[in-house]
Amino acid sequence: MKILHVFTLATTAESFFDGQFGYIAEGGHELSFVAATEPDPGFCERNSITFDKVDIARRIDVVADLKAIRRLASMMRRERFDVVVGHTPKGAMVAMIASWIARVPIRVYYRHGLIYTTAKGLKRTIFKTVERLTACYATKIVNVSPSLSALAVKDHLNSGRKQTVIGAGTCGGIDAGNTFNPGCLSEEKVTQEKRFLGISDDDFVVGFCGRLCRDKGIVELIEGFKAFKSSHPDASAKLLLVGPFDSRDILPESIKNEIQDNPDFIATGNQPKEKLPLLYSLMDVFVFPSYREGFGMCVIEASAMEVPILVSRSHGCVDSIREGLTGQYIEISAESISDGISRMYSSPELRKKLGKGGRRFVLDNFDHSVMWPEIIKLYNSLK
Repeated sequence: MKILHVFTLATTAESFFDGQFGYIAEGGHELSFVAATEPDPGFCERNSITFDKVDIARRIDVVADLKAIRRLASMMRRERFDVVVGHTPKGAMVAMIASWIARVPIRVYYRHGLIYTTAKGLKRTIFKTVERLTACYATKIVNVSPSLSALAVKDHLNSGRKQTVIGAGTCGGIDAGNTFNPGCLSEEKVTQEKRFLGISDDDFVVGFCGRLCRDKGIVELIEGFKAFKSSHPDASAKLLLVGPFDSRDILPESIKNEIQDNPDFIATGNQPKEKLPLLYSLMDVFVFPSYREGFGMCVIEASAMEVPILVSRSHGCVDSIREGLTGQYIEISAESISDGISRMYSSPELRKKLGKGGRRFVLDNFDHSVMWPEIIKLYNSLK
């Protein structure tokens, strides 16, 4: 089939579909994608995919959206695509409307998350309306987690018959064999990174990876870690925060100052994907108190590195562990986070058990070798 993927930002394609697109192309499909930003040229070459730039605004902009829809519809008619796949709320909305206008027979909404769940007032109403509109024009919806599917039906975004989840969830899993594998790291490299970040061998390292913002539960994580330190004054502990400060969902100034000034906090900023396994390997426990996710990708990355997990029960997060086998659930509160860290700190045996169980869970359900054949089955089922 001739397939067009539509993204708002090319980095979304690069982050979640590098390698997967190449695998799909090897399966006999012809792939193209559009986005408002330019991808790395190597991405297109590696994945046998062609690219066109189309301005798609991230915010609601009626004039810009109509222009994007018109241009996309013209491209779709000219190229005669069999399938159009829309990603992220805005990219998917314009893609589904344009493909309906162009009479593309198969229109797939790839739902990566639901942003309205943490919005309020008019903004929440608008975001939910966009979800329903996008789902209406799609012929198929792929949700990245079972809990996302359940929420979509509960909130009447679309019928259950219209949607599916690939395997156990995610956009396509992770490379747990060659990338997120503790066996691929040397002790020397780990030691060097510890020294570079100022982590001693005696430090108990609590880790997080993701955007530093309110929606990720960073405020509660900071307060929870401080509460843990207060209740364990003799503990040598560090909070390792991997990821950039979000420019839209901005943290309170007091929290940003705490992160930057507290000697027990280590903020690395944004890091290249290839360095993430090394940073996960420094963590004794991974804490992810997010308010919403499509799927907690960083959770399974940490699990693949044999790091025990503390994660919220929010949609998308709830699918990323098996309680008691790979991690434990926490409430999004300083008290619950502090209690969870205390349990992990006091039981090295529990940490080891959950870490080993986490890696097995990922290998069985989310490794590329498991996920990618399921994705090919999905594409073939659309014919």
